[in-house]
Amino acid sequence: MRYKEMAASKGKPFPFVHAWAILQTFDKWKLRDQETAPKKSAMLRMDDSEYEEGERNLGKPEGTKKGKVRVKMEGEASSLREKMEQMMKAREELTMKTLETKLLITEKKKEVKLAQVEAKREEAKRKADLEERMIKVKEAKVWKELMVEEKEHMMMSKKDMDQEQLQWWKDYKEDIAERKGIFRGASSTLRGDTPMSCGGDGGVEDSTTGDNGGA
Repeated sequence: MRYKEMAASKGKPFPFVHAWAILQTFDKWKLRDQETAPKKSAMLRMDDSEYEEGERNLGKPEGTKKGKVRVKMEGEASSLREKMEQMMKAREELTMKTLETKLLITEKKKEVKLAQVEAKREEAKRKADLEERMIKVKEAKVWKELMVEEKEHMMMSKKDMDQEQLQWWKDYKEDIAERKGIFRGASSTLRGDTPMSCGGDGGVEDSTTGDNGGA
């Protein structure tokens, strides 16, 4: 009932009945029951007095203790702002450095890749040059063997040959000439230049009868 009579209650029931059930047996609260409950008008006057006191203190300088607390709080807030700004700046710098590092790594990878491609190209060129030299060496060897074979055949004496042997000699000579032509054509297709492209076909003249000479 005392609570309901208070202006602050706004007619609502007392919310702490469970606490009052325990405290009402204590002497402190027994004495309070004997006190006269304040009237609503008195409570309103007390609220007005507090408001008027706050209005009177408005604009007055703070006390020494309050002033120190305020200055301390403002200093702490300023220090906190500075720390936050420093942290944000450090984070931005770290982000920029990270991006720069990534860009450098990307550029380095490109350089390494280009170097690898160039190295592979040089290696392929070196192998191609080596293969070409080996082909030339093999061609020269085959051509030399063919020329030696032709020379030996042409140096054969045909004095004591019969018609069948002479026919064989002529067929063998034509076979050598045909192989020379095939070899020359294959070399021209591969390189456009051959070891036998100069000085005719390098053939050996027949010194026997019926072949630029008599037997």
